Amino acid sequence: MTRPIIVDAEEQVACPKCNRRFALSEGISRHAIERHAETLALSLEKQKRTLEAEAAATAKRRAEAEYEVRRRSLEEAIAAKESQLAKSRTEELQLRRQMRELEEAKKSQELDYQRRLDAERKKIEERAGAAALEEITRREAQWKAQLASAQREAADLKRKLEQGSQQLQGEALELSLEALLKGAFPLDEILPVAKGVNGADLVQHVRSPSGLRCGAILWEAKQTKAWQQAWLPKLRHQQQEIGAEFSILVTAAMPKEAREPFLRDSDVWVARFDAARPLAESLRNGLIEMQRLRQANVGRSEKAELLYSYLCSPQFAQRLKSAVDGFATMRLELEAEKSAMTRIWKKRDAQLARMSDGLLGIIGDLQGIGQETLPALEGIAMLQSAEALEA
Repeated sequence: MTRPIIVDAEEQVACPKCNRRFALSEGISRHAIERHAETLALSLEKQKRTLEAEAAATAKRRAEAEYEVRRRSLEEAIAAKESQLAKSRTEELQLRRQMRELEEAKKSQELDYQRRLDAERKKIEERAGAAALEEITRREAQWKAQLASAQREAADLKRKLEQGSQQLQGEALELSLEALLKGAFPLDEILPVAKGVNGADLVQHVRSPSGLRCGAILWEAKQTKAWQQAWLPKLRHQQQEIGAEFSILVTAAMPKEAREPFLRDSDVWVARFDAARPLAESLRNGLIEMQRLRQANVGRSEKAELLYSYLCSPQFAQRLKSAVDGFATMRLELEAEKSAMTRIWKKRDAQLARMSDGLLGIIGDLQGIGQETLPALEGIAMLQSAEALEA
């Protein structure tokens, strides 16, 4: 296979026999040069066409490969869509089948219910006369038993609601006491005892009009039905730990021997809720006066002792009793008014019950006379019984 080369015409060559050097154009005829140049041009053109054909073939293969990738991707996407569509169609068919089954079951249930209702109606019609009377009597006894049970449950529920939870009542009494003290003594600092400390509820730091701290009063609230003597030593011990001058136990259940709204027992003041404010005012004034005396008479502790003895004396307790008599009188009047309203309400309730019983008796008599000719009265009697049961 021949291979053309490109050589410059001025290239120097040597004679193989005599070694004489001369230009290539001198040894080769112009015709031969032109012939070789034409051959070289044809060869270059052929190489160019070959390269262009190879490039086209490469581009075609690349385009075909990209087309194949896109085609496969589209086929996979179409296949996924078709699979999802087939799944949706299957689920829709299942849902439609379930809906049809539910509708058929509902129709069957309604038909079965209607059949049972017709059979029950037929049985009732067959048990007319004595059997119907016996059924009515039985149902009446049943309704009366249900009514009595419902009334007992309502009474129990009413009693529980009125009494409430002992803990909630105690918290309510504590909050009421705190609100009472803050409203009555805005200059003092009323603070709750830290949670987790069993016993006292509030600490009242007494301050004079000038803001000087004069002492502390320890408070505890008890909302119970029975008095317990064990409360007093515990409160007294907490008073000593806190360093308060006085401790007051506000309780709904006073000691059995107590006839007054407050008393002093084991160095602890015990008072009803309505006597808490006047007792606090008296003790507070005593603390302020003691502080004033201490400031005015430094070194005269004997007067403070005398004042403390006076606060612990029966005369001081009598004066406190006089201060709370007005509160006790108002409490008694309020209880009397409450009792009167309760009696009026009970009287009217009994009258309504008698009227309702009479009306039901009339309906029963009419039903006994008219039997099946007065079906509307059965609905009225049922309505009255339902209302009684709800009451």
